[in-house]
Amino acid sequence: MSNNQLTRYPSPLTAPLSKAVRAGDFLFLSGQTPKDDNLQPLRGEIEVQTRNVLDAISATLSELGADLSQVVRATVWLSDIKLMSRFNPVYEEYFANALPVRSTVEAQLSNAVDLEIEVTVFAPQ
Repeated sequence: MSNNQLTRYPSPLTAPLSKAVRAGDFLFLSGQTPKDDNLQPLRGEIEVQTRNVLDAISATLSELGADLSQVVRATVWLSDIKLMSRFNPVYEEYFANALPVRSTVEAQLSNAVDLEIEVTVFAPQ
């Protein structure tokens, strides 16, 4: 794929990554962790972290002309797989009747947060 078919959207973070990349009809968003208004790690209840991350993903998609109903794949990392029973109901609220395919794994996450979500979106222009 030539570079004229790729659009990279810069991240507001200092990390060396793009917030999102458009490749043809697809958007690939970098993994999102919970952050407060100052972009500092947000810790606490998994339900609060989940809402924070999904709100941030939704906001990024809105900026790029898409929404959560267009998410086709999600990868979820939880600090403890036992959090899934509390994570799932909040996740389901956001995706309602448009559940994407998903992988969920347990991992040690940066900044001692409990959650990271990365999505792939079908978003033809």
